[in-house]
Amino acid sequence: MCALFIPRLWDYKSALKGRRNTAVLVILALSLLLGGCLLWAIKFIAHPTARTLLRVFVGLCLAAVVAYLVLASGFPTSLLV
Repeated sequence: MCALFIPRLWDYKSALKGRRNTAVLVILALSLLLGGCLLWAIKFIAHPTARTLLRVFVGLCLAAVVAYLVLASGFPTSLLV
C-alpha cells in the first residue's frame, strides 16, 4: 500500500501494484460503508439478543478493517493497542 503514496508511478510494475492497491482500498471503503449501513439497519430488528449479536459482529468486522489498514500502512502493531 505504500506505492499509493508515491506521487508518480514511473514504471509499469509500480503502476500495476498501485492499481491492485486501489482495488483493495475500494473494497475496504465499500466494506466500511456497508458496515455503517448495517449498523443503521440493526435498529429495526425487534429481538434484542439478535440485535446485540449483530452489533458485536459488525463491530468486529469494522475493527478488522481498521486493523488491516493500520498494519498495511506500515504502522507498528503496538499502535493498535
